[in-house]
Amino acid sequence: MISMKPKHTYILLTLVFLLSFNSTSQEYIADKPYQYQFGLYWNAIDDDGDPLNNLFNFRTRWNMIPLPTTLSFDYHMKGGFSLEALANFNRYLPSNNVNRGVFDKKFVFNMDINAKYAFGQLMKQPFWDPFVFGGLSYTLRPPNIWRHMLSPNIGVGFNFFIREDIAIQLRTAAKIGVVPEFFTHHSNYLHHHFGVIYVLNAMPWNQDFSKKRYNWLFKDYKWKGNNRQ
Repeated sequence: MISMKPKHTYILLTLVFLLSFNSTSQEYIADKPYQYQFGLYWNAIDDDGDPLNNLFNFRTRWNMIPLPTTLSFDYHMKGGFSLEALANFNRYLPSNNVNRGVFDKKFVFNMDINAKYAFGQLMKQPFWDPFVFGGLSYTLRPPNIWRHMLSPNIGVGFNFFIREDIAIQLRTAAKIGVVPEFFTHHSNYLHHHFGVIYVLNAMPWNQDFSKKRYNWLFKDYKWKGNNRQ
């Protein structure tokens, strides 16, 4: 029977621990490209009661505040699936049409909870990350419209990554009112967002992809292994 000195035993246990930790980390990275995302956005509400007519008539349809007034939190679950929450603050402008009427300047508050699926993990590139989402929304609007509204919402969007942990995000959602009135032009509205997200524990970009296919984008960087320096 082979006997081992305590020093050798400690070394062996340390090696076993490091190997198992490295294997677990690799599995984690493959299964979870990130842990959390935080976002800061401008948001625009299109609530004139006829969302498909003059969709891009920004001047008289889109209500928004010059400053970014939306915060988001995204928790990654598995693969392309994640859960997200958004808190939005906005206002209706007196010059804009709201549900086929003109109102004084009034504030709007909205909260969304969504399930999201991102398609970026299916593609062999890290920059373009389109996604779809659906969930529930609560909207607090001026009392002369619909004061409290509950709605399911569905939407699409995309992330364009500047680097591993920072991306520009565009998204739009259709809010379909079910309370207090079901699916009427007085309650439904469109909600658009533009902003920046920050990704915690983002997976490093792949060296082969970056150097072979998008070398022009990274010509100022030095690479070591699979991580950008």
